[in-house]
Amino acid sequence: MARALVVTLIALLTLVATACSFTASGSPDASAGEGPGIPIACLGLQQPDCTRAFDFATGGHAPDDDVIYAEVGPFGCPNEAGCPNTLAFRPSGQVVFERSNGEPVVISIAPADDGTVATSPGEFFGVAVPPSSTAGQLGAEPIPYSLGHCGLMSGVDVDGSWWDAVGFVDIDHGDAINAVSGMFAPIDANHASFTTDDGFSVYLVRRFGNKHLPMCM
Repeated sequence: MARALVVTLIALLTLVATACSFTASGSPDASAGEGPGIPIACLGLQQPDCTRAFDFATGGHAPDDDVIYAEVGPFGCPNEAGCPNTLAFRPSGQVVFERSNGEPVVISIAPADDGTVATSPGEFFGVAVPPSSTAGQLGAEPIPYSLGHCGLMSGVDVDGSWWDAVGFVDIDHGDAINAVSGMFAPIDANHASFTTDDGFSVYLVRRFGNKHLPMCM
């Protein structure tokens, strides 16, 4: 088991730099999430700090079975004025590892008293949900789509599949956490983007199977 865990961690850390990559303009890079590993979302942290947070979480707490998706965050700004998307200004958050077998593993990250970073196991409150959309109806043209009342936490369900956010996600934007309308734009059969009427945009990759959705009020 120990050897398998080491192999898993090496594969994940190799992938994360690619999975969270963005272009200089801030729009999602179409290569994000490619490769043999898992897609990773960076909620509130830009590179390289998204990788650092992921590294902290995998350092001693990563699950020893198959990880199919990870969310680094949310790492929110602690003040109302806004702040840079770095660990220096957003030191506390979590990393959620979704697994192919069992419910997600949550690792909380926060500053320790000695100035280092402390990690601790958290708890996931949610349920595995199958997609409810109809498969085989997605063409090449963008289609209207509306997020549920919890925004991205409600999931994106199109063409018989869930679609996972990958790369940087501006979690401070109100559209990320609210019911909003926008356009779902296919890139190819398994990649797309979603852009709201107010300009919030996220890159998406198709998931095959159920998705664990958090409880949301």
